[in-house]
Order: sequence, then C-alpha cells, then structure tokens
Amino acid sequence: MDDPVIFGHHSEYEGSRGQAMNVEEFQADIREARLMLPPLADYTDYPYRRVIAGFDPPFVVTEMISADALIHGGARTRRMLERVSGARCEGVQLVGANPETMVEGARIIESLGFDYVDVNMGCTINKVTRQGAGISLMGDEDRASSIVSAIINAVSIPVTCKMRLGVSKDKVNVLSLSRRLEEMGVASLTIHGRSGEKKWGLPVVYDEIKGVVEALGIPVVANGGVFTGEDATRMIEMTGAAGVMPGRGLIGNPWIVKEITAAFTGIEYYPPTVVERKATCLLHMRYLCEYYGDHGGAVRMRRILPEYFSGCVNLRSLRQDIHETSMPGEVEILIDRILDDGDHGSYDWRATSAGGPSPTQV
Repeated sequence: MDDPVIFGHHSEYEGSRGQAMNVEEFQADIREARLMLPPLADYTDYPYRRVIAGFDPPFVVTEMISADALIHGGARTRRMLERVSGARCEGVQLVGANPETMVEGARIIESLGFDYVDVNMGCTINKVTRQGAGISLMGDEDRASSIVSAIINAVSIPVTCKMRLGVSKDKVNVLSLSRRLEEMGVASLTIHGRSGEKKWGLPVVYDEIKGVVEALGIPVVANGGVFTGEDATRMIEMTGAAGVMPGRGLIGNPWIVKEITAAFTGIEYYPPTVVERKATCLLHMRYLCEYYGDHGGAVRMRRILPEYFSGCVNLRSLRQDIHETSMPGEVEILIDRILDDGDHGSYDWRATSAGGPSPTQV
C-alpha cells in the first residue's frame, strides 16, 4: 500500500486534483460531501494521512503548522507538509498572528500544490494563544480579519477558517466575526460549537452554530461531539450546517469516514472487525516507523494504539503495557495478544512472550 510522496515547489499552482480549484468548486464539493476531516495536532501527521487516504475521504488536512516555523524552521517543518497521492482535496492548517508571516506561509502552501489553506482561530494551547494566535484572534476581530484578507489577496487557492464560539462563554462573537470573514471572501468556515475556556468537555451549543449557518451564504461546517454517523446526522439536523467535521473521533478510527458517509447516504455500515483493526493499526505503525524511525514510531504508538481498540476488554492493562514498549516488535507482541472477541477485541494481559514487554497486572 505504498504511495508516492508529492513534495516540492511548483512553478505554477496545480492542486492534488491536477488543476487549481476555484472557490465555487470548493464550496460545491463541501456541500456534496458534507464531510471534512480535522487538523489534529500530533495525530494527522503524514503517516496517519496515508492511512486515512485509503478510506477515500473527500477532504483531508494536515495538523496545525506554525507560519513562523514554516518560514524559518527549515526541513523539519517543511517535512510536515509531505502530501499523499490521490484525488482527494488536501489542505494545510496554518497558525500565526502576524499578517505578513501568515501570507508568506500561505504562499508556500500554495506553491507546494495544496488545494486550500485553513486559518486556525480555535487553538487554546497557551504557547499559541500567548502569541496572539489561535483563539486569541477571536478576541481581536480586526487582526483576524486583516490576516484572512491578506491571505485571500495573496493566493489563488480557497482560504477557510476554523474557530470556536468565542474566547469564553461571556465573549461569544462567532456570528459577528463570521460575517466579517465572509465579507473578506473566505470560502468556508468550520465552527467548533464550544467556547475557549476548555479544549473540550463543555456542551456543544448547536443554536450558536445554527445562527451562523442562517446568517451566511458560504458553507458552514459544524464541529464538536461528532464520534459516530448518528452524531453526524444529528449535528446536521440541529444546525443546518453544510457539513460536519469529527474531531477526536478520528483518532485510531479512520473508519469514521465510511460510517459518516454511510449515515448521510442511507447505506448500510459495517464496523471493522478485530482483524481489520489490527491490520490497520499495524499499517499505521509501519508508516510511523518509516517516517520517524523504529523507536520514534513505536513511541508514538503508545498514545495511538489504545484508540484503535477503545472498547477492548482489559483496555486499562493494554494502555499500561503499551507504555513499556519502545520498538515495533514489542508493539506487535501486544497487538498479537488482542484476541478476536467482540467489536474491539479482548486483551490477554496474562500472556507472556520471550523478549516482549511484561504484562501489567490489573
């Protein structure tokens, strides 16, 4: 299942579909697919995007990329922008607070052949917000608007934004900012239906998203609390959004692409078997090891593997044992111990294997 890496500058913009996509085509694709995938820091890296690509997602996007790091960070940051082949629409989420830097970053993204650039206005991480980026931009509508306007005027690919309801529940301004961004020419907006006090955990406020949907003419994609196909259809019903964006529900679950698509089209969805989960998890680890090296890939699997088997019997023991691994062979031993029992398997923590990690007692 190898796929070629598309990486490097192009003298003339040509997206992953082989030609530049205009805003109208981009918006039509959103309304037709009704599904966009999220930018998840430390998760939607190149290895996982390779896995996801096998599930035919209509839109796929990188993890959050710092505009400053993209310009000044050298090869490491540029490597985060490796692209997977295919006909899907592929974007990059850009974060920053300086209009000039964001414009330069967007131009680099366009030159690499991506189909769209997404501006982050929802990140609540301190190291991002204290620089005036992420959700801090929602607290400064003038700066947010100037950044988006400058990017739109600098590139020919569609520009989107992802935001929350506001910096806090007492400072909800998603409607006013959304109106300004639409006037600037943004192609679409993704609204996370929570304010910025917490990364997650607060209830999703459907009415606030619905208010934006009814006020705007551009596609609005609803985000927050989407873990299943049923969640996706409920989100559309509650908000009238043009589409949905799952969040953490994508971690260790590339099948959510098929599940949501099936829910929208009314076709039967068959969840993956334990055998399929194990095979995809192993493929994910292989891609991680190819990209980060054996040790780096195995270490990253510590937080990823349990998500593939989130309903597994003895999950607590699996979570504990995976943190004792540091090489791919050790991870494979644990995966072998997941028995084909139920939808997510049953982890046999009592098993022992020569050279493998010691099972943890519950």
